[in-house]
Amino acid sequence: MLEKNIKTPLYEQIEIELKRLINDGKYKQGTLIASESELGREFGASRITIRRAVSDLVDQGYLVKKQGKGTFVQANIVERNLLHLGSYSNFMKNSGKHPSVQIVKLQEIASTDKIAELLNIFPGEPVINLKRLVKFNKAVSGLESAYYSSNKFPKLREKITPDISMTSLLSTQYGYKELGSNQLLSYVPATSELAQYMNKVPGDPLFKLRRQVMDKEVIYVTFNYYDASTTNFAITSGNQRKE
Repeated sequence: MLEKNIKTPLYEQIEIELKRLINDGKYKQGTLIASESELGREFGASRITIRRAVSDLVDQGYLVKKQGKGTFVQANIVERNLLHLGSYSNFMKNSGKHPSVQIVKLQEIASTDKIAELLNIFPGEPVINLKRLVKFNKAVSGLESAYYSSNKFPKLREKITPDISMTSLLSTQYGYKELGSNQLLSYVPATSELAQYMNKVPGDPLFKLRRQVMDKEVIYVTFNYYDASTTNFAITSGNQRKE
């Protein structure tokens, strides 16, 4: 139900509700949504307001308009093999897609107990936290939040640019090669910060993949977040190329 006595415009409230319906599966990917007049009756809003909300969701990549047919939920599903998980950006490139990468945070901080344990360092030691938003269209995105020991990788912060491959950087500049990783996949609600980065609503379902990347020792740890409505994880056996 729309709230007319709050600051959030009606069209934004409708956008939020339509995103929820998509994420909850009422509007499944690739299916036709209700017409503007039907949505107007459902939400008690004018066609102009409905049209603005639908247009914004088309711009964001959630919906697609097909001439003479109507408006459909965008069918964008990323499927990843649980047995061969690498970085999100490398996976996208190997899939023939060309993601854009935006650095949203790059800072040196004191390691928490949790991060220190994962990096096998002492709590409080300095670490570089790199947060990158990786997208291949406006609706499907992933957020990588990685932690690197400042003592192990001196001057790393100065070497990081939006288009650089961290795997290549750590190999060529510091001599570390990724030989494997310990991984933990979980299902979490989007925090306010994650929702803002990923154009979601707080509480929306996300996959969280923790990767502890190894050489002969721990190189770095990263937390990758994926939109659960546009990402599938599968188990594929046999000879598969690592993503």
